[in-house]
Amino acid sequence: MSNQFGISQRQDVLLKFIIQEFVRAAKPVSSALIHRKSRLHVSPATIRNEMNNLEQMGYLSQLHTSGGRIPTDKAYRYFVNSLNIERTGPGMEEKRAIRSAIAEAGRDPRSINKAMGDALSKLTANLVITGIDEDFFKFGLSQMMNMPEFHEFDRMFQLTNFFDEFDRMFSQLERQMFGSRPDIRTIQVSIGRENPFSPIKEESVIAAQYLLPKGFVGTLTLIGPTRMDYERNISLIKFAKEELERIT
Repeated sequence: MSNQFGISQRQDVLLKFIIQEFVRAAKPVSSALIHRKSRLHVSPATIRNEMNNLEQMGYLSQLHTSGGRIPTDKAYRYFVNSLNIERTGPGMEEKRAIRSAIAEAGRDPRSINKAMGDALSKLTANLVITGIDEDFFKFGLSQMMNMPEFHEFDRMFQLTNFFDEFDRMFSQLERQMFGSRPDIRTIQVSIGRENPFSPIKEESVIAAQYLLPKGFVGTLTLIGPTRMDYERNISLIKFAKEELERIT
């Protein structure tokens, strides 16, 4: 039986395994590896057939005819839409790092926003930009450059340029993600070509707004490869928002 996306239960398990394996290793995933490591108790031939089906449906792509498959933007969107963040959460060390960052920043909203960006950037190894009243604090560009996706000069240059020009483009990004009014309830995820800016069409963006002390509204924009760990990153941002709500 297929779900609302036309994906069978076996295809769902297979696709999510491929996504999680690609997030971990940044290498195309082969049918042999799936047969060896996944909980799909089917033959390699059945796995290859299902991978072909998922490729035809637009969820997988193949870089080389003899190689494994990698997830597409459509696959990541399917994965994100099927997450149940309420059931997951950060580990104790991650919670402690976020709480310490907030506590050490005191009651100044700008200091809190800056500390939050720094902490989340270190926890996710992604680029994080926090904003408040047109002030922006940017963290994590250098550590993202160590990821295999950014070893190509053109892609590295595009991301660096976006990083430098973010202040000017923020208003457009904010409207794209949240509309004309602040929305502190939701966490928005924009994947690959869903993004409004051409320099980051190969990256994913997670954005959130939240209340800060003294009536300020803070914004957080996390940018990373489409191969990011969505479940972990979203749960970290969700927890950070909840902690901030406790002090406002």
